[in-house]
Amino acid sequence: MLIQEVMSKDFPVCRNTDTIQQALQSFARTRSHIIPVVHSNGQLCGILTKNRLIQALANGYAFEHSIHYFINEKPIYLTTEYTVAETRKFLLENQLGHAPVLNEKREPIGIMSTSEILYLYDKVYGRMESELGLIFHNLNFGLFSVDTHFNIISINPLANSFLQLSADNYTFGERDIDETILKLLNRVLLNKEVEAKTKLELNGHSLFIKCYPIKENNELTGLMVLMEDMTKLEETARELEFSKEWEEKLRSVVELAYDGIILVDKQMEITMVNKGFCDLYNMTGNDLLGKSITETFPNLGLEEVVRTGVVLNNVPKLIGETQSLITVLPIKDENINVGAICKITYQGLIQLQGALQKVNKLEQQITYYQKELNEIRGTKYSLADIIGDSQPIRRAKTEALAASRSRSTVLLLGESGTGKELFAHGIHAASQQTGMFVQVNCAAIPNELLESEFFGYAEGSFTGAKKGEKKRKFAMAQNGTLFLDEIGDMPLELQTKMLRVLQEKEYEPIGSNQIVQLDTKIIAATNQNLERLIAEGKFREDLYYRLNIMRIEIPPLRERMEDMPDIVESIISHLNQSGFQLNGITHSSLTKLLNYDWPGNIRELQNLLERAANLTQNHYIDIEQLPDSIHARLHVNNE
Repeated sequence: MLIQEVMSKDFPVCRNTDTIQQALQSFARTRSHIIPVVHSNGQLCGILTKNRLIQALANGYAFEHSIHYFINEKPIYLTTEYTVAETRKFLLENQLGHAPVLNEKREPIGIMSTSEILYLYDKVYGRMESELGLIFHNLNFGLFSVDTHFNIISINPLANSFLQLSADNYTFGERDIDETILKLLNRVLLNKEVEAKTKLELNGHSLFIKCYPIKENNELTGLMVLMEDMTKLEETARELEFSKEWEEKLRSVVELAYDGIILVDKQMEITMVNKGFCDLYNMTGNDLLGKSITETFPNLGLEEVVRTGVVLNNVPKLIGETQSLITVLPIKDENINVGAICKITYQGLIQLQGALQKVNKLEQQITYYQKELNEIRGTKYSLADIIGDSQPIRRAKTEALAASRSRSTVLLLGESGTGKELFAHGIHAASQQTGMFVQVNCAAIPNELLESEFFGYAEGSFTGAKKGEKKRKFAMAQNGTLFLDEIGDMPLELQTKMLRVLQEKEYEPIGSNQIVQLDTKIIAATNQNLERLIAEGKFREDLYYRLNIMRIEIPPLRERMEDMPDIVESIISHLNQSGFQLNGITHSSLTKLLNYDWPGNIRELQNLLERAANLTQNHYIDIEQLPDSIHARLHVNNE
């Protein structure tokens, strides 16, 4: 530390022309025993001491006498480069209590005294003592010291917890301390030498004890004991041994696995590989371990799985001349992807395909009977037909199931192509409604026919009305579900009548004076922003609040990309049921689909896959069958 940081900067100065009276007034303003004396240009010309001034007055000099004759014109001074330690040594060597501090222009800028140095040393010592005390009490090992009579001089909390001493028991005896420690203390006291470490089990701790003699002027004055807790280390060692044992078991399982197995870490380096994988690629483990999977096997998709967390499940791929199925799973640590494991099935696929064909036949039978049951109720789909297990779609399906248990109005919101109609069918299928599922596209019916389509009409109610009352949507959906698709396109006049029906739970056919009680579940859907339509005066706010009871937001495909492999597999299955003969989709083309943002959502995906199914020649959907638009969009997104 430099003295300019601690020197006294508040001090008086005298001119060499000042009188004794003026100098005394300056000394009255400072506790220092010296005052720097300067020329008219501010440079130091000497110093004036309080003792020299008092002696002058004692010798009879008048107060008006100049101080010029009493100035020490060859003073010892300090510069700003001096450290505190150097200053202390300098003052002691010159037997000085004070000295002025000069800058490079020889102007006095401070006063440094031995009292200030002592105060600073005392402050530093206090801080060091506090820091040492803090360190002593927070050591990660036990430490205590005793005098030659085994009275405790100091002990830190950890040592006290090992010994379990009472707060007022600071003297050891045979009943107060473990016999092994007592013998150790006695040996060091006798031999006056450090003893080797001794292992000791004490109060549930596994400890290493070491004792040191404390000497002053070569005389033994006490002992210091260091206590290292090895309990956690021993537990960790046992855990590591256990982990190593299981690692060996894991390696054995991986090695004996029927399929090819390869593991990578988050740096995309290969950490484990089995014989099946090496045989498939005609390589050895030494050729692969530590290598980058991106450089060696970029088409397996492990890097994509680690980046996105999306599972690849049984994706067909031709490796050389071997037909294989690839499954890639992310390895997670607290929901963070830290690696991936890839399993390649390439043996016994003929038997597997036979089993899959049997399963497919059973699934077709179940689908047939489910379809018949749904047709009876007017629905085509159930909630089970909604593919995906990602968190957003799970939430939407959970909310849909909850909505099916009551007659409350449901509002389905989502972009075009997300499957709002599928959710409406699923809610009705899961409900206790005994009536039909009736769907109305509010954007497809002419405005002049909307009212009659909803409420029906009585005979003769208007020119051209047929004989007998004509039942329409509300009547058809009695005890069932009325699905109002594209509700945002409903005219305002009809919105007013629809609000009245929802509020009163009744309606009147056009031209009839009979009131029909409504017992129908209402599901509305739109891809428009109803709040914006309300602000523009195109949608009634009170109708919006009447509809917005069970609000379900259907996530777009880009927000649930981990569902993509399952959705693709389901679409391919439906395409095969309609006459195609697809064996699957290649891994490289699936990777392309995972990197696309899907503005048209699942509807766009269905159209794209059906187009590819028409173009493929080898029963696999590959990159060549993907449209140019998806490649262009991929290129823009990657940039």
